[in-house]
Amino acid sequence: MLGTVAERAGAVAPEWVGHPWVVWTVFGALGVLSAGLATASRWLDGAAENDGGPATSARTGSLHPPHVVLQRVRGRDREIARLRALLRKPDGRFAVLCAVGGMGKTTLAAALAEYARRDGYTVFWIRLRGPESLTDGFIQAAVGCGMPRTAISGAQSVGGNLPDAVWRHFSRTRKWLLVVDNADEAEQISPDGEGVADYRGWIRPYGRGLLLVTSRDTSSATWGHAAELIRLEPLPAAAGGKVLLDSAPDGGTPVEAQALSSRLGGLPLALQAAGRYVTGSTSRHRDFAAYQNALQEELTALVGADNPRPTDPNVARSTVRRTWEVSLDQLDREGVPLARPLLRQLSLFAEAPVPLAFITPRLLTTAVGRPVGQAALDQALTGLERYGLLGVPAEEPSVPGAGPRAGSSVTLHPLVREITALALTTDETDRLHRYEQAMTDALRSEVTDLRIAGAAGWTTARLLVPHLPLLLDHPALVPSEEARADLNTLADVLGDAGSYALQLGLRQTVLAHCAEFLGDQHPDTFTARNHFANSLHSLGRYEQSEGIHRQNLADRIRALGPEHPDSLTSRSNVGYVLQLRGQFAEAASLHSMVLADRTRLLGADHFLTLISRDNLAKSFDQLGDHTAATTLHTQNIAECTRVLGPDHPLTFTSRDNLAATVNHQGDPARAAELHRTVFADRSRAFGPDHPHTLTSGNNLATALHRMGEHAQAAELLEQTLAGRVRILGTDHPDSLDTRSQLAVCRSETGRRQQRR
Repeated sequence: MLGTVAERAGAVAPEWVGHPWVVWTVFGALGVLSAGLATASRWLDGAAENDGGPATSARTGSLHPPHVVLQRVRGRDREIARLRALLRKPDGRFAVLCAVGGMGKTTLAAALAEYARRDGYTVFWIRLRGPESLTDGFIQAAVGCGMPRTAISGAQSVGGNLPDAVWRHFSRTRKWLLVVDNADEAEQISPDGEGVADYRGWIRPYGRGLLLVTSRDTSSATWGHAAELIRLEPLPAAAGGKVLLDSAPDGGTPVEAQALSSRLGGLPLALQAAGRYVTGSTSRHRDFAAYQNALQEELTALVGADNPRPTDPNVARSTVRRTWEVSLDQLDREGVPLARPLLRQLSLFAEAPVPLAFITPRLLTTAVGRPVGQAALDQALTGLERYGLLGVPAEEPSVPGAGPRAGSSVTLHPLVREITALALTTDETDRLHRYEQAMTDALRSEVTDLRIAGAAGWTTARLLVPHLPLLLDHPALVPSEEARADLNTLADVLGDAGSYALQLGLRQTVLAHCAEFLGDQHPDTFTARNHFANSLHSLGRYEQSEGIHRQNLADRIRALGPEHPDSLTSRSNVGYVLQLRGQFAEAASLHSMVLADRTRLLGADHFLTLISRDNLAKSFDQLGDHTAATTLHTQNIAECTRVLGPDHPLTFTSRDNLAATVNHQGDPARAAELHRTVFADRSRAFGPDHPHTLTSGNNLATALHRMGEHAQAAELLEQTLAGRVRILGTDHPDSLDTRSQLAVCRSETGRRQQRR
């Protein structure tokens, strides 16, 4: 082959080659030109160094950024604005774009590079593949910014400090952007024995241009005080839909694109994979709707599980299923081997914040089959959060009664959770049983703890709600009857906390499970239906609750008989809802029958009998027979105190109801005294935000208002209203009642002030 080339070159040689005097003349001219270019180069180096500006006229430096179409960078306007502001005025800072893998850090950095190029900046791009690539990239950037190679050689000599020399030059040079892409491993970008945040390696904040680093490491401790951390979050549905339409314009409607974006969690890498697939000539799913439907059965295939080089880190970064393994491998190298099993374990929980309360050493000990200490677990949690694989929400989901609780839970991106769980179930089936056992053990243990924790456990109880139904999916590990009992226990705790909407969801889950597996006429189904109806009336949905209770009463009488304890419970609950709906006569009739039957069948001291006596006394009070109500309430208080104790909730209820009856009899001063003691006792026993405590506060305010103490009543009603809105919500009947009473109090206070 070489011979052939030589023959062809000789065949076309020009005629002047055969004249020696011509050849020597040409060579002489070339020598003069070469010397002139060398001189000019040295002059330009010196001029550039003296001037403080880039020596090259090229607008892209020695290493080129990926191509990006600015019009197709979706949903990152705020981040781009922050970066462009830093580019114009670094002020001793550098930027770090950080997020979990697949969030589009490189794309956003490339967009800034394009903006910088258009604005006349010299752009340099270092694709980090080790310490050598970082050093080489900085040298090329420094040369591109006019630093003489002789200065670089001098700094590289024995005793010299090349990073110091380069950054002295950058501190004198304007209008440059240097991107260090994929700086995920701190040891690759920091000097031996020092951290990045010491700013004595290549990463420093001292240039007159902007240094931009992209990394999975989201820890401010890694980057130091001068780093402007810009954390990327998933794209909103609308922006993600536009990403899909950009790559697959014929893939479907904007609504379908947004739906698929939501399904993929707004992860840019997954959106790009979906767009490529939909437009592929051999793809089986050629539109967004078909692709989304197929994800249910083909998730791992559609997001790139079968890449021919899955262990290549550069390939893994661009493959949705494998991209997070890059971070887990790095944590392994950093000596955090529990990060991978912890992520696997957390992926089995529901798609919701996971309470830290049950991420315990015991959880991981069961999963990995060896003892795990708290320090190692904390290190794994920190590592996963550092690389963006776990989130720590500043505020938990907004539910009645749930305020900001930073750090009480962790979150996983939906796609991280789903794909990690799939990897566990497909790649590690032999370990799956241990992970599932660990999860169910943790859930059940937490329910046991919450049952005795009281108000201190309400925060965790709310967070536990979406996860606990997972017990029903593992009958081999948790018998269904025990799983339903755990769900009912948590629902009871939520009732104490006033979280009735969450309670209703659990009751509905138990009812649906009973109906499916036991049938509509099973006693356990009747019990589940009774609990469900009670949650409805707690939410103020009285009519719906009454209908379900009446149907349940008929079913229980038919299946169990009219005197069965469960039938009596249903009759009592129908009467209770009738009281709430103002149908006092029918309610009193039902309560009278239930009290007689329970006294005869269960005894006068039975807990259910005490409840029936209190219900009947309240019905008498509502019918205007205050004397009979007072007699029954007084008797019930004595029996409750003797049988249950002075601090039992039913004892407090009977005392509060007696105080209300005294108020209705026209003795508001004595009623206020009674309400005040119950209010204090409930506050002590249950806390100020317990629904029963709020009821006592409302009742005390009512008595104060009737005494003419309108200002004092209004102040107490304001506190009660704030608590009820926080716990029950603005539209709950109790909140509406308190708001109405407060308006009356304020109006009366205003009239009295005018009369003065």
